[in-house]
Amino acid sequence: MGSGSHKSIQPTLFYIHIPKTAGSSMYQILHQVYGCQLGVVADPDTTIWDTILAQPDHGLACIFGHYWFGLHHSSVLPFEYATMMRDPVEAILSYYYYIARQPSHWLYGHALSLSIEDFFDLPEEVVGMFFRDYQTASILGSSSVSVKKAKQQINSFYPIVGITEMFHESVYMLKKRYGWGPLQVYSVNVTPNRPTREGLAPKVIKQIEALVSHDIQVYAFAKKRLLKSIRSLPPHEKELIQQFKLTGALT
Repeated sequence: MGSGSHKSIQPTLFYIHIPKTAGSSMYQILHQVYGCQLGVVADPDTTIWDTILAQPDHGLACIFGHYWFGLHHSSVLPFEYATMMRDPVEAILSYYYYIARQPSHWLYGHALSLSIEDFFDLPEEVVGMFFRDYQTASILGSSSVSVKKAKQQINSFYPIVGITEMFHESVYMLKKRYGWGPLQVYSVNVTPNRPTREGLAPKVIKQIEALVSHDIQVYAFAKKRLLKSIRSLPPHEKELIQQFKLTGALT
């Protein structure tokens, strides 16, 4: 279905954009699909959404943005959640190098003046507050993270948790579940010339792994679940995914 023509016959889709998980590309896709039925959460203060979602005729089929699980609490309509996870170490590295190119970011000064090793040695109230298991926190809706609770939450509320490293497969599964029409996908917001993980000292990798130990486990769970879904597809659907990877178009 084209922009603005998506019929509201599905549950309201709450799509959580976890930072550095191909959110800009997902926004393009969701805008193609839902058009004026796409709501965007652009403000950290989500109070206004309590009022909007309490109205049964709000007219929104999908709510996209940087928010945590829980935005649905005032919704009077059926709902489902979706999101995308990324290899936690790669996500943190991408986040760090993004910050290092954003003078307006509150951590920019630290990223500019410190080595990456010293940056991740900053006190917990600086680095931990911002990076620690932030993917799991988003999925749970709480900074008090638990792998067990995250798995339960995913199974209960997230029919699809995509994987950035399996982007095309993830988009296909979303399209399949929600009955989306043809799509054209473009890659956007890629951090340029980012140093690779392999080029970093082992200590830095260990520092990051310690920050995202829960994310690592939840990511593995979500990836295993997605792979199981992909393996269960019939051959002609697997071929559609391969063509999608080659052309960027999904019919």
